[in-house]
Amino acid sequence: MLVFLDRQHSGQIRRLDSLGAVSDLDGDGVESIEEAEAIWTGFLSMEIEKSLRALGYHVIPISDGSYQERHERVNKMSANYEGPQVYLALHFNAGGGNYGSMFYDHRSGAGADLASHICDALEDLAGIEITKKIPCSPADWTKHAYYTIKGVGRPVAICSEPAFLDFDGHKEYFTPQGIVKLGFAIAAGIHNWRRGA
Repeated sequence: MLVFLDRQHSGQIRRLDSLGAVSDLDGDGVESIEEAEAIWTGFLSMEIEKSLRALGYHVIPISDGSYQERHERVNKMSANYEGPQVYLALHFNAGGGNYGSMFYDHRSGAGADLASHICDALEDLAGIEITKKIPCSPADWTKHAYYTIKGVGRPVAICSEPAFLDFDGHKEYFTPQGIVKLGFAIAAGIHNWRRGA
């Protein structure tokens, strides 16, 4: 199996200063670079990759270009690989939520199934108390998640937002030990989906 890990909110030539959400994780009253979504998705990407490679899966990390350019590259690489494929648009959320979410294209049964397996693993292995698998569409409030995966062809695509940067109940995940737990859980969810697919 091949898994594309896309560290979004980084490497966008038209938005070089984009860091995604930022939250005062350490409570010192200052939001710093170490507390930015783009940095934590980098850490998360590495942990997911380590766990997936240990399971024998192939991984291609992506961290540059517009979303459309990334998706076009994924589709070109995808055409040269036989076997199941997954694409994760890696994000963290902010804005007052208390859950982890996996968004999938509203037309994709495989996406719904993969999202369900990842959510189950986040609950069981990482201790995220509330998870949601959410169909996304360009026609409603989920459109931003939809555009992070729009145009991805053969790989089963997920916009992954496993935790909220600004929810006190998720602060433990923004530590070296916590990010390992999240990465392991997401990889386990992908593995469980693959075994059942």
